[in-house]
Amino acid sequence: MSFAVRTRVRYVETDQMGVVYHANYLVYFELARTEWMRSGGVAYSAMEDAGTLLVVTRVEVDYIASARYDDPLRIEVELESHRKASIRLVYRLFREDDGRLLARGATELASVDRKSGAPRRLPEGFVEQLSAVRSGCADSL
Repeated sequence: MSFAVRTRVRYVETDQMGVVYHANYLVYFELARTEWMRSGGVAYSAMEDAGTLLVVTRVEVDYIASARYDDPLRIEVELESHRKASIRLVYRLFREDDGRLLARGATELASVDRKSGAPRRLPEGFVEQLSAVRSGCADSL
């Protein structure tokens, strides 16, 4: 099951043609990831305070169609897999008006110690908490 976030394309996210600049899809993925974690009771800031960082180690994006200024978007995220010190998340970005899939992608994140940067096990209960988020939707508008 996936978790979704709704947002709208802002002018600052577009180029002169009103099309979303390619790197901003990663910002949308991060928005979905952060809200998904929050909905599961995992505040990223609390993880940082406890000494654990999640660093992006791999990104994949397939651009299918353009998102444009003022388009309402729905970004879905779900946990695809996990290991002792890493997770892999997959994303789908849709235009809400017509349901068209605009992009899909994935990120792999490694859990590291905040001070040393060395790999560190994911916090206890992290995967279980997020796996319990069966579905839902948050608005970031």
